[in-house]
Amino acid sequence: MINQIRVWCAAEPSSQELSAKQVNDQVVPLLQKAHPNAPIAVQVLKEASAYLPTPNGLDYSLTFLAARSPSVWQQCQDVAGLRDQVAQWGIPVAADGNYQLPLAQTAKGTLFGEVLGLVARRWQLPIHGSDRQRQELYRLGRRLLDHLEAPPGCYFLQFRWQQGVVFDRLWPFPTVAALASIGVQTPDWFTAYYQCLAGEPLRDLRLPDLGAVPRLE
Repeated sequence: MINQIRVWCAAEPSSQELSAKQVNDQVVPLLQKAHPNAPIAVQVLKEASAYLPTPNGLDYSLTFLAARSPSVWQQCQDVAGLRDQVAQWGIPVAADGNYQLPLAQTAKGTLFGEVLGLVARRWQLPIHGSDRQRQELYRLGRRLLDHLEAPPGCYFLQFRWQQGVVFDRLWPFPTVAALASIGVQTPDWFTAYYQCLAGEPLRDLRLPDLGAVPRLE
């Protein structure tokens, strides 16, 4: 039984980490809906040494400063090292990816979300990809999670597309880009993250018919 949910965020978040204000305003209401009976506390960290796992509770981390799985998170934080590994697989690598592929790692396997894209300086969901593009991304996503032996959670694969996938980095928690899923996807990525961490079933990810959407290019 989950007696408490602690949401960990950074006092000085990186480019894709949520701020304390974003957590309080947009994430906490989603968690209150997902688990109405559990008290929710937002913990703002200035340094990793201040992180202490929650006994009899659920640690809902949105920052590298609160590493739920230290080995996996350290490898994700070592951007250069993970790029070197992906490059050894014959996949191009580069910084400043403008797309993200969300992956939900559950006890029963991996669910792939729709691609998020930075369009006119705002993250948007979904970005349409062809079957070939999707399969290329899914293969890389599976290979990364297998390589890391990733535990249940939600991972965001940041990349470019230049006649094929160009790997940037992997985030082991929902990023700022995931805010675009709120009110659009069911469940949104913050609720899905909670379900993965809590061991609750996550069977599908649903999007309404949004008509014309940008294409992966």
